[in-house]
Amino acid sequence: MKWPFLPKGRSERLRPGLLASSARIALSLGLLSVMLAGEPPAVVRTAMARRPAPAWRSPKPEFRAAPAPPIIVTMTPPAPSPSPPATAMPAPAATATPAHPQATRPPTWIEAPTIGLSAPVVEAGPTDDSLGSVGGGWQVPDGAAGFHKGTAYPGHAGNTVISGHNNMGSEVFRNLVDLAAGDEVILYVDQTPYHYTVTQKELLLEAGASEAARRENARWIAATGDERLTLVTCWPYTGNSHRLIIVAKPR
Repeated sequence: MKWPFLPKGRSERLRPGLLASSARIALSLGLLSVMLAGEPPAVVRTAMARRPAPAWRSPKPEFRAAPAPPIIVTMTPPAPSPSPPATAMPAPAATATPAHPQATRPPTWIEAPTIGLSAPVVEAGPTDDSLGSVGGGWQVPDGAAGFHKGTAYPGHAGNTVISGHNNMGSEVFRNLVDLAAGDEVILYVDQTPYHYTVTQKELLLEAGASEAARRENARWIAATGDERLTLVTCWPYTGNSHRLIIVAKPR
């Protein structure tokens, strides 16, 4: 029997494999002896101790504890302390504001745009007529309207009375009869205007009237509790049998 011989280079490459095979054979024999006799020989024990771990055996896995989840702390804000009850403040007392300033002197001018009236006003006093009737109890200027002395100044509570001729002198109240309800009358105290609106027109019989009737007529120029303007003239243009009364209230 001839033993085959391998080239030196190839035999060097096969040597590790042959040694490993020899080790496995020795290990197998050792195991077999353990099974048969219960104790492997020293050579086998040495081979077993030097035997590397098989390639197929994976290392023992390393277990790492999962990181603990973060602890989320929710802070609940404290409940607000109750506010003290608001103290009710008393409402400021309403202060009446006059629509126009209160005059400190008599009116100086009068206008009524719808009838073209624009005339000066002067102060006039009473006559000797003890009845104080609408027509004969007060002086009436020839070239102006007359403010009845002692009646209310514009802007004050009371009756502001002004009379004028319709067919004598400058005839300042010539067209007074044409005023109608809703028309405007303006009094001036120097440069301050006072606006009024016509609310009433009356024709009163004066000629031949009884004393009682004349006294009743005189109430139109008497003092009143409200603020008003009263204009007085004679009527008609061709005679003076009646008295024309125009009442206007402040705007």
